[in-house]
Amino acid sequence: MAARTLFITSVALAWVFLACSPLVWAQHVDQTTAPRPVAIPLHVTESPIIDGVLDERAWQQVMPLTGFIQADPLEGQPASEETEVRIVYDDNAIFVGVICHDHDPSQIVTIETRRDSGLNEMDSFQMIFDTYHDRQNGFVFGTNAAGIEYDGQVSNEGNISESWDGSWEVKTHINPTSWTAEFRIPLRTLRYGTPPQVWGANFMRNFQRNREKSYWSPLARIYDLGRLSSAGELRGLQLQAPRNFKAFPYGISSANRNFAPGAKTDLKADWGVDAKFGVTTSLNLDMTYRTDFAQVEVDTQQINLTRFNLRFPEKRPFFLENSGLFTVGKGTDLDLFFTRRIGLDDEGNLVPIKGGARLSGKTSGFNVGMLNMQTEDVGSQPGNNFTALRASRELPSRSGLGAIFVNRTATGSQAGPDNWNRTLGLDGRVGVGERTTLSGFAARTQTPGLSGRQYAYNVDSEYDDGKTRLGFEYGQTGEDFNPEVGFLERTGGYRRWMARVSETMRQERIRKWGFREFNPHVTYTRYDYLDGGGLHDAELHADNHW
Repeated sequence: MAARTLFITSVALAWVFLACSPLVWAQHVDQTTAPRPVAIPLHVTESPIIDGVLDERAWQQVMPLTGFIQADPLEGQPASEETEVRIVYDDNAIFVGVICHDHDPSQIVTIETRRDSGLNEMDSFQMIFDTYHDRQNGFVFGTNAAGIEYDGQVSNEGNISESWDGSWEVKTHINPTSWTAEFRIPLRTLRYGTPPQVWGANFMRNFQRNREKSYWSPLARIYDLGRLSSAGELRGLQLQAPRNFKAFPYGISSANRNFAPGAKTDLKADWGVDAKFGVTTSLNLDMTYRTDFAQVEVDTQQINLTRFNLRFPEKRPFFLENSGLFTVGKGTDLDLFFTRRIGLDDEGNLVPIKGGARLSGKTSGFNVGMLNMQTEDVGSQPGNNFTALRASRELPSRSGLGAIFVNRTATGSQAGPDNWNRTLGLDGRVGVGERTTLSGFAARTQTPGLSGRQYAYNVDSEYDDGKTRLGFEYGQTGEDFNPEVGFLERTGGYRRWMARVSETMRQERIRKWGFREFNPHVTYTRYDYLDGGGLHDAELHADNHW
């Protein structure tokens, strides 16, 4: 009875938030109906020198993009300081020149110099390129006045994934009336279609002194740079496929000596190579032989106070690029393909990888990913061959369909005939209007020796207007569902319900209380285990920003 009461209370709170928000808090200005700006980048034969100073002839030949509009704090008003953006390109790279005018550069805020540091709390500039113009996926590049490199990828018009690190460069310069930046983004870093190309694009400046965010293509305060459906356009691009082949050989050696009489010096050496080849402008082939992960950042220690599995993030560069392509569902408590199962055992120890390859990108309107990796025998444990195949297609209105196949097969003389595991899955997403999304997936595993329910499914509905957010999920996982190359937080089989509601308040009324933003949210989760028993979890949390 208590659990039922708690569930009903959570749903009631959701409707209270939804009912009160348009009455108590001022409505945001809808910028999505405004005409989207258009720019035509200029092809040049004499490329700019990347030094942070826009004094090359190429920059004088192209009209600047100006007229940035505030999203915060004065939504819909012109930016308090002018920003100019110029775009040119040659046969090998896109160049972006930026002038951030500032009447007092001595007040510029720069608090970080590390790559991929968050740019929201300092003077900074960011841009996004939707290279397929599908209004859902894009590449993000940014910097601050100190010239740090910030990049990431946006998928499904969602948040920025900072795990992707592209090859590009930026330089900045501060002068008495502005700070300037020059970007050079090699074409081989991007993926795009055949010419003539039309890209979605937007540019954002953060003027920290005023806590001001402004955009070239105006956005409402409730959105961020990932709002690609409201981005402007770059037209008239004539980008050809660049020659794209890179090889990264490595060699490692060590010497250990015991100075005891008669002891010999222990010499060890190893080598390997990674290679990248651009099959087309939109398909990339990555290959590795005797893969080296010796320089990868170690896992952050976590203390597990529950009986459930912990999920550690993937940090190995080979597996990070286009990693979101293989994601089905939310990939949090259940993930059908988890690359940490390859080359690492359950304790996080390295398992040598002989080699492998991955083909990823876009072709004929489909996002495709194919991966095959082979590991070596370790003691009495046989090596394994891992295969993952993924195809998905974006549809209008934030919709999409996809399928995935994952296989693990033990190899070598120590492998038995029934040492294998397979996972098959389908997923879909439907956008209803501008604010509601329905999504879900269904999956099945096959494991020799297991005869129980080997399926899992989940359906999710979400309403999000950027201010009020409501969600409801229902799913079921069978007791023998066993994605060995995936991640499953809880085993044993269960039914799961989740209800959540949050309200983000950014209007003038809370500013009088000293807050820039206030975000209360309630989440209720219920697990009913198939063998009996259950677990209920409720959370009330509030974030505030001064």
